[in-house]
Amino acid sequence: MKKMILMMVAVAFCAQAKMNILVLTVDDMNCDSVGVYGCTMPDTTPNMDSFARDGFRFKHAHVHATSCIPSRNTVMTGRYMFNSGVEGFYAVPRESVTYKTTPEILRDNGYFTMIRGKSSHSMPYFPYPAWDINWDDELKEKRINIRHPDSFYEYTKKGVEAAQKAGKPFFYSIDIHDPHTALYRFSHKRGKVVTELGADRGNPPSRIFKDDEITMPAFLPDTPLSRQEVTAYYNSVRRADDSFGMIMKALKDTGVWDNTLVVFFSDHGMPFPFAKTAMYYHSTHTPLMVRWPGVTKGGTADDEHVVGTVDIQPTLLEAVGIEEPSGLDGRSLASILNGGKQDNREFVYVMYEENVGGNRQPMRGITSKDHTYICNLWSDGERKFATATKGMATTAEMFRLAKEGDAYMQQRADLFTYSVPEQFFDVNKDADGLNNLIDHPEYKSLVQKHQAQMVATMKSCNDPMLEIYGDRDNKAAVGEYLAKLDADVKVRKSQPEIYKRGHAKKAAKAKPKAAPKKPAAPVVSSAVGVTLEEHLIQAEKRAKTKGNAFNREHSTQWFHKKDTNNDGVMSDAEKKAKIK
Repeated sequence: MKKMILMMVAVAFCAQAKMNILVLTVDDMNCDSVGVYGCTMPDTTPNMDSFARDGFRFKHAHVHATSCIPSRNTVMTGRYMFNSGVEGFYAVPRESVTYKTTPEILRDNGYFTMIRGKSSHSMPYFPYPAWDINWDDELKEKRINIRHPDSFYEYTKKGVEAAQKAGKPFFYSIDIHDPHTALYRFSHKRGKVVTELGADRGNPPSRIFKDDEITMPAFLPDTPLSRQEVTAYYNSVRRADDSFGMIMKALKDTGVWDNTLVVFFSDHGMPFPFAKTAMYYHSTHTPLMVRWPGVTKGGTADDEHVVGTVDIQPTLLEAVGIEEPSGLDGRSLASILNGGKQDNREFVYVMYEENVGGNRQPMRGITSKDHTYICNLWSDGERKFATATKGMATTAEMFRLAKEGDAYMQQRADLFTYSVPEQFFDVNKDADGLNNLIDHPEYKSLVQKHQAQMVATMKSCNDPMLEIYGDRDNKAAVGEYLAKLDADVKVRKSQPEIYKRGHAKKAAKAKPKAAPKKPAAPVVSSAVGVTLEEHLIQAEKRAKTKGNAFNREHSTQWFHKKDTNNDGVMSDAEKKAKIK
């Protein structure tokens, strides 16, 4: 008995000796929506601001991809999208994943690993075996509102207790779904605005902003409708902050606050045109903040280094004394967090490849403290930009004004639809990206400096776009490159087990067919549900079978209306339920 007690004490001491790790994200939030990062409305994010006063924040931090799955996988792999293989909303074949992800490495070194939120978006394929607990399964089964702040307190506490029961330190990945659409009491469906409570009943933010209280981003049209939508966005930001506060409270109440390294950031910019799925400053700039007990000094704001979320994995590993694997694109920030300086932190490399529908639109960018250079390789004057932000009411307002003869809005609508091959912005004077300086003679040398840095970065990380970037003025060569990407997408779409974002459980239920002439429709497990991507594939197939035109926007809106708990998966019960 005495020996057993000593062993239990030893296990508990080991767990206490190792630093716990929490990686906390929000969905679709601009960096400047946070108070300490320059939000113009007071009292928008009091909990995040309080965390900043107690932690370390980077002023010049960026994500490396501006859509959810590639951005999150960059963090979990320490690799750029083309090196992890996750460039869009699809799964990577298991046999091709030869690297280890953050939860795998930490679990191999004695950590208890958990995830809550975006579990199907955060790994190269799904389900992913590196998690000891995937709380999304329980949240789905119990039909818990994943946006309710109280649920974040409950599941943070449950996670800590599960790790303590296992006698291990924890690695916990938590995503706060706000302010991702649907926004608080606002949705734009089939050209109509819906402001009913629905899933928001009983779940208001702790402060509700009015339309005349908010500041409209300069890159968006300012109309009563767009202002109403942006106000709903800020109300969702406030609810995200409420959830953030509940997570911090749970860490303190469970006694692990002073032994938990917390990393916080947003996966990309706000869900509006010229932000999400783009390469502008607001697309990539993220509120990266870290609290490392015993190391970081409260209230520190780093204004010297330009860093990226690809640096998070090696930072975590160094912080807990684990050797980092080879092949990483990121570098540890540990010495900066400890008050030191690092060389070669002048630029960050950002990118985008593919939207949720599989449309290839390759873009690359080099961002420094003061400037952003963008190469929109897909922009040929004919291709149209396909993106989820087309469904926003604000986007519709931009096109409405253009149609009614507003010359400036027509210019903005054309830029949104077709873009231009290259852009250059002075972010100190024009963070909203309204004045393209690519051909301005005074900025010529700076443009060339950023272009040279792009080539150097492409070479160092083996970016497959390097060769065509050097030949980007050759329209025929670029056309051939884009056509090959399109062909690759068609092949991938013919393999549901890959294209379905890694939902292998459902793909495994499909009956094998010998040499099908057409791609087999994905088989859905009613016990699990159907994702948006799966729903769109099925809806398009049904439309073609009936000889009807496929309306992707309508199908997407219908899915979100059915997905009442907003977890990104429409269960069989949700599908059968009447829309209220």
